[in-house]
Amino acid sequence: MVLLFPCRNAHTLNTQLLLGKMLDVTVTSPSFIDMDMFDLWIEGFSIQEARVKLQAMPHAEEFSMSPGLLEIHIRDHYSQFAVLEAGLRHPDSFVQACAFNQLSVSTRKQLIQKYYSVDERLLRELVGRKLTNKTRRELSEITERCELRLPSCKRQFDNLLCVVRRTEDLPGRLVDNIQALFLLPPWLSEFYAAVVFIITNRFEVSKRSLSYITFGDLTYCAGQLMAHWSVLAKDLKDDSSGVDLDLQFFHDIKECKPLVEKKDYLDRHKSMVIRTLQENKEIKILPTVESNFKPISKAIVTIACGLSQAREMQDFFLDIVEKIVGLMRALRWSTRDVRLFFEAYATTATLLPLAKGLCLFRKYSNARSSTFCRFAYFSRLFRPCFECATELWYVT
Repeated sequence: MVLLFPCRNAHTLNTQLLLGKMLDVTVTSPSFIDMDMFDLWIEGFSIQEARVKLQAMPHAEEFSMSPGLLEIHIRDHYSQFAVLEAGLRHPDSFVQACAFNQLSVSTRKQLIQKYYSVDERLLRELVGRKLTNKTRRELSEITERCELRLPSCKRQFDNLLCVVRRTEDLPGRLVDNIQALFLLPPWLSEFYAAVVFIITNRFEVSKRSLSYITFGDLTYCAGQLMAHWSVLAKDLKDDSSGVDLDLQFFHDIKECKPLVEKKDYLDRHKSMVIRTLQENKEIKILPTVESNFKPISKAIVTIACGLSQAREMQDFFLDIVEKIVGLMRALRWSTRDVRLFFEAYATTATLLPLAKGLCLFRKYSNARSSTFCRFAYFSRLFRPCFECATELWYVT
C-alpha cells in the first residue's frame, strides 16, 4: 500500500499511521531526507542498533519517544533509503531522473557522495585482492579487522566493483572519468582511481613487508605513476584508458643499463652527484653516498630496466621497499636526504652521453623520487628528521 501526503508535516503523520501498521511505504512531498539517519544506514547500523544510538540522544527523552516508536521512525527512513538505493547505483541518471524530482539537485549530490563514501582501512584490505565473489564472502573477516559493520563493507565493495567495471576500459584520465560518471568530488575520485589502477595492473601491495603502507600512501603513489608512466602521460589525446601503462617507454628505458654496467659512466655519475650535493652546505650524507652509490644506483636501474616484464612491474612497490628503502634505512638517511639525492641523481644522469635512454630516464626518475620520498617518510625509518620531513610529503 502506497500513500502520498503532499504536505510538510506528512513525515509525522506517516510515523503515526505506521504505529497502526496501516502503511508499507510512505512518500512525502517535498521529500524529507534525514542525513543523520542516512549516515546510520550507510554505516550499516541495523534498526535495533540505530534505535539504541538514538535513545542515548537528549531529544529522545525530551519528546518521550519509546523504543517502539523510535524503531518505527527508523524503519520509515530506512524504507525510504532502500527505494533511493536503486537510483544511487547510477549517479549520473539519479541526478537527472524525473522520478527523483522531489529531491533538490544539491540533496541528490549529497546523497551520492555519502553513498559512495569509503573507509581507507577497508580499501587498504581490498586493494591487494581481486574483486571476486570469494573476496566478497571474506568480508566478514575483513570487517572485524577494520572494525566496520558488514552491510557497510558490502556497500563499499559493490560500489568499488561498479566503478572498476564502468571505468577500466574508458579512454581518458581515470579520475576525470570517475568524476563524470559518479559525480564525486576530486579527492574521492582519486581514492577510487587508485584502487582501479592498482587492481587493473595487479600491483603487489599485500605482502607483510608492505603492511605499513597506508591507503593514502598508495593513492599518492598511484597518482604519480598514472601521471608519469601511463600512455596518457605521453599524449593526452590518446584514446587509451587511463590505467594503461606506456609499455614502449618501459622497453626504451632498458638503454639506461650502462649507468651501472660501465665503470666509466658509474664513476662519472657518482662524481657529478656528489658535486651537486656539495652545493648544499647542510647535507650530511656525502660520506655514505660515496661509499654506497654503486649499490643504490644498481638497485634503481635494475628496477627500472625490469619494468617491461609483467612480474617485475607487479613487484614495483615491493622492490622499492626491499631493495631501496632497506638500504637507505641502514644508512639512516632522512626524507630530505632522499629527496636531495634523487634530485641530484636524476639531474646528473641526463648529463651523461646516453642520448635516448637518458631522456626517458628523467621521466622515470621524477616518478621514482616522489614515490620513494613518500614511502620513506611513512615507513618511519628516518626519525632524526621527522619534523623536517613532514613538510616534504608532497614533493613532486
